[in-house]
Amino acid sequence: MLDNGSIASTADIARINQQRSLAQLSTKLGAAQAGASSIPAALIPQSGDAPPVASSQGRQAAPGNRIMPPAAVGPLSLRLAAANGDPSAEFEVAVRLAEGRGVSQDLTEAVSWYQRSAARGFAPAQYRLGTLYERGLGVNADRGRAMAWYRSAAEKGNLKAMHNLAVLNASANPANYRTAAHWFAEAASRGLNDSQYNLAVLYETGRGVDRDLKQAYKWFALAARGGDKEAVRRRDRV
Repeated sequence: MLDNGSIASTADIARINQQRSLAQLSTKLGAAQAGASSIPAALIPQSGDAPPVASSQGRQAAPGNRIMPPAAVGPLSLRLAAANGDPSAEFEVAVRLAEGRGVSQDLTEAVSWYQRSAARGFAPAQYRLGTLYERGLGVNADRGRAMAWYRSAAEKGNLKAMHNLAVLNASANPANYRTAAHWFAEAASRGLNDSQYNLAVLYETGRGVDRDLKQAYKWFALAARGGDKEAVRRRDRV
């Protein structure tokens, strides 16, 4: 519900999500929790997602024709582990390339290593790959693939992936508020402050859930307890 008492439209709730810090989560490459279960077959990237063999940073072939990360990325032990398919090592290589940590920033190469790790079911890599597809960093922006990787990570318990998947569903055209409410609820119940706020908004407006001002108050109150000043104002108004 908007300040003037009218029911929020799809554009309104998308704007709410985009203007607040919760939507900003969907544009950051923040840390995420680990998870190592296999990726659902339906979410395995298409052949166009396969990591390229060539590298702008001159990576070398390891014994057995495995691809080594660029030498500047880190110690030989890390690079060999990544070349041998250790998903946590592949993820660390990708992070260093994406952030330019100790090496020139190379998002295209970072995507390659995130993809390797993500394809092995490593949830942090799946989450970060989702953010890159969402923002078009190192790859062409692809909302569908972003949502697929977020979903895979979310199903492994990654809170930020749950939240971002919900944001994309709520801001889609047409919006899928029911799915958004589900993932906001999953993240909110695990303590993610921004999802608590968004879930309260959905309960207040009756989008994706039955309108329930008691539930709206509950989730605004929890978000307020986490320091969200806007949640304090919305809680007191419900």
